[in-house]
Amino acid sequence: MSVGAKHSIGLIGFAANEMAMLELFFKGNKGEGFCLSDADQAEALIVGFSDRDSKAQTGKWLEQHELPMIAVVDQATASWVPETSITLFRPLTLGGLLDALVKLKGRLDAAPVVAEDLGVVPASEQDKERAAVFAEWQARKQRSNDALSAWKGDSAQREGEALRSRFSMERNELNSLILEAQQELQKQQANRPPKPSPEPVVEPEEVLQPPKLSAEMIQQCCGSLPDVNLDAPHERRRAYFSLDGLLLPWVQRCVRQGDETGLVQQVLGVPGALFYLPAEKVFLVGIDADLLLQLARTRFGFDEISLQERSAEAELPHGRKVAADELLWQLALFTARGRVPDTLSAEQPKLLDEMPDFDRLLETPHARSIAELWQSQRLSAQNIASMLGVPQRFVFSFFVAADAIGLFCP
Repeated sequence: MSVGAKHSIGLIGFAANEMAMLELFFKGNKGEGFCLSDADQAEALIVGFSDRDSKAQTGKWLEQHELPMIAVVDQATASWVPETSITLFRPLTLGGLLDALVKLKGRLDAAPVVAEDLGVVPASEQDKERAAVFAEWQARKQRSNDALSAWKGDSAQREGEALRSRFSMERNELNSLILEAQQELQKQQANRPPKPSPEPVVEPEEVLQPPKLSAEMIQQCCGSLPDVNLDAPHERRRAYFSLDGLLLPWVQRCVRQGDETGLVQQVLGVPGALFYLPAEKVFLVGIDADLLLQLARTRFGFDEISLQERSAEAELPHGRKVAADELLWQLALFTARGRVPDTLSAEQPKLLDEMPDFDRLLETPHARSIAELWQSQRLSAQNIASMLGVPQRFVFSFFVAADAIGLFCP
């Protein structure tokens, strides 16, 4: 293959959701210099290592192939991969994947072309050895088809690994890939010549649905706490937590103080810009999603976090603008994770004043059913979970998030 052409790359060893993310990445032409191919016909591989079962299956196939590869690992599986491979640690990010592909492309472009492809006799013993290795590799490739088919057919295990996956592409990166694919499709449709038609056909307007939460994001927002008996003191303690030292009450106070004074408020003590602009009802955020997730669960010490008013003439840093209710909703979910703060009661009846705007807010499991029932009559969170027959953690997460943005009646 010439240096200017695209290299073929295959994917093995990944769970279902990781495989879908990587296929979307390459089909969106984000992997510059590479095109997706079957593993048994590829020049290079991206290999996922997650547990000992997958190591045994993947290793059996790799023993019969000598291909350059990118190994996607975590701390527990880093020692399983060859030293010659390019190692990429989970959580996998768009920038990290692009850097690894650049390194892999450099290795492939620098590799000598096999003598048979050039149509000449090898000029040295080294070239002859390379040609022999290549011929042996082709022979082994045929013998490995059965092993590869058996690995591909093990769908049950791959589905089980999906819940244990550590693939963590940021939501804005995934949305960017989807948006670019949609824009490319619109360009292709615009360049097509119009079809002759006796009458104009009005195409229905496409309605974009909000992205569904992944299994990992559901766990980040709702946790994994099993249902508890709130009447038993030792179990009740597991369902409640204290807000002391957490970021959520400071952000709520920031909104209240900004709305009362009309002045820009800054949250001090966090590693990044966090300003509330009361005139626009938005936050100016210079913190990425992963760091915000960590900050939501960090307990700050005394005087480590505070608020500061900024004058209208003060110059503000660059950052993305996020609606105040969106940030509070997401921060409340990340903080509660299926539990209830000690400032609220899961047994106190409440009435939902209005439905959340799920076109903008993260929609957790059963959130619409919970909202509809809670808007119909005054009930407690415990009543809602019992009447709908859904896990308490989904109701508690909705309860805390809706309270954070003031959706319940006084």
